[in-house]
Amino acid sequence: MAYTELMLDVHDSVATLTFNRPKARNALGGAMRDEFADAVTELSERAGKDISAVVLTGAGKAFCAGGDLRVLQEMSAKGPDAMRARMQESHVTLERWLDLPVPTIAAVNGAAAGAGFSLAIACDFAFAADNARFIMSFGRIGLVPDWGAMYLLPRLVGLQRAKDLVLTARELSAGDAREYGLVLEVLAGDELLGHAQNYAAKFANASPDAIGIAKRVMGSALETDRTTALAAEADAQAEANASDYHRDAVKRFLAKEPALFDWKN
Repeated sequence: MAYTELMLDVHDSVATLTFNRPKARNALGGAMRDEFADAVTELSERAGKDISAVVLTGAGKAFCAGGDLRVLQEMSAKGPDAMRARMQESHVTLERWLDLPVPTIAAVNGAAAGAGFSLAIACDFAFAADNARFIMSFGRIGLVPDWGAMYLLPRLVGLQRAKDLVLTARELSAGDAREYGLVLEVLAGDELLGHAQNYAAKFANASPDAIGIAKRVMGSALETDRTTALAAEADAQAEANASDYHRDAVKRFLAKEPALFDWKN
C-alpha cells in the first residue's frame, strides 16, 4: 500500500513505520492518522509472515507532537458526539496495534507529546534519543489523555506518578523516562534507530506463535485474578506446545543442534 504521510519499510523481516509530517512535528492530523490505521491493518496481516517485529519512529526532529490542534478545534465545534466517534475509531486502531502478534519497538527520536507519548508507551519496548522529551501535554489545552494513555500509563509507572504526569502536564527528559520505566535505554540520536532495528532483528527466528500468545496473555495480566490468569497460562502453553515451531525446536535440542532463536547471537 502507498502512503503519503507515513513511510513503511521492511528489511530482513523488520518493519520500520515512520511518521512523516516533519514540518508539523508529525502531529496526528492530515492524512497521517488515517494512514496509520491503514498501516496497522497491513502490519496485522503481514505479522508472523514476512514481518517479525515493528519499529515505530518519526521523521525529522520529533517522534510525534500529538493531535493536530486545527482538527481538535473543528471537533470541538461539532460537539461531543463527533469527538466520541473519532476517539472510538482511534481505539479500534490502538487495539489492533496492541494486539499485533509481533514485538513493537518505539524509537523516540525527539518530542513525544500528547498522543505521541501515548503511542510510544503503546509499544512493547521503547528506546529514546538523549534529546527526547515526553509530555502528557493534554492538560495544557484542557483535554485528558487519549490513545489509551489513561489505561497504559498507570500500569507502567504506577498510579501516583501517572497522575503527576497527567495532571501537571510537565515534561520528562529521556533520562527521567528511563528512571520511570518508560524506556529501556537512552542513546545518542545518531545511534537510536539502528539500535532499535538491531534489537527488532533479533526476533527474526523467534516463534511467532509463542510471541503472539505471550503478548495476548500478558496484555490482560494486570486486570485478571490469579485463577483466571493461571487458566489462561495453561491454555497458552497447550497452544504453544502444539506448534510446529516448538516440535522442531525440541528436535534440534535433542540432536544437539543450535537453537534457531538465541538472543546472544
